[in-house]
Amino acid sequence: MRATVVAVLLLGLPVAVDAAPPGAPVNDDYLESLQLNAPGSKLDRKNTLRDRQDTRNASVQGDVFAPPESGGPPEPTTCGQGASYGRTVWYDFHPDVSGVARIRANGYDTTISVIPFNPRTARPDFAQRRCISDSASTTEELLAQVSEGRAYTIQIGAVSDAGGELEFLFDFLADTDGDGVLDDVDKCDRLKGTQAQAGCPRRLRASVTLRALPLRTGIKVAALRVNAPRGSRVAVRCAGCRPQAKRARTVGFRRLRGKRLRAGTSLVIRVTRRNSFGAYFAYKVRRGNFRKIERCLNPGSTKPRRSCGR
Repeated sequence: MRATVVAVLLLGLPVAVDAAPPGAPVNDDYLESLQLNAPGSKLDRKNTLRDRQDTRNASVQGDVFAPPESGGPPEPTTCGQGASYGRTVWYDFHPDVSGVARIRANGYDTTISVIPFNPRTARPDFAQRRCISDSASTTEELLAQVSEGRAYTIQIGAVSDAGGELEFLFDFLADTDGDGVLDDVDKCDRLKGTQAQAGCPRRLRASVTLRALPLRTGIKVAALRVNAPRGSRVAVRCAGCRPQAKRARTVGFRRLRGKRLRAGTSLVIRVTRRNSFGAYFAYKVRRGNFRKIERCLNPGSTKPRRSCGR
């Protein structure tokens, strides 16, 4: 269970009018929406944001910009094939990363809508509205996919104009890397992955075979062969040789045959593929021998790591 905030200070959009009916909630009008976070700030991931309002005197606007302006669309008052609703209140939020908004309304039969809006003009995009009115009970819940950098408003309405004591609850389930796996279960929440890999990129399974002849000054390469998954890029570097790269499942590097590598130098192989953990192999040359080192590579990186995923 997430920790619950008993009382949350919600930031209201600035207004200079008093046009709502007497006793109406502070967020009765669209332009008076209460903000769950300020634009550019981090949306709370740990706590349930909670607000309580008495909606018995809430209203519905024929023009969401009036007052103080005009020219806005009317509030929607139906959801799908469900019953009509009224007595609405509004909340805004601004996801700093993509994720899922969990919105709940308790107290009476409600409809919940999530609507993107233009933060510059404040105009809502009702054509992209997602709404729910499934339960003819005192509890309603909506899970909405939301995107980083966009602005959203939430409309809570009373089915059949019921109204009363409303409890509003909001949780944000972040998907920091935007791969569709929520951070709570994503084992690589800073790297795009797949659900099949618990939110992590796929790992390339590669192997390298180096055969060499011992020399007093180092080694002489007899053969180098790399096995890698289809579509992988295999790149080889060593001191005194031209960098080489190939794409194949089994790769041999004939130009390295007979190459003399001096003690203290390295032969390095990187196996990479887009959106996958790569493989890194380094052969540290000694007099008459070598030492093999294996590491991994984060997607898009050439820096070897002992552990990848963050």
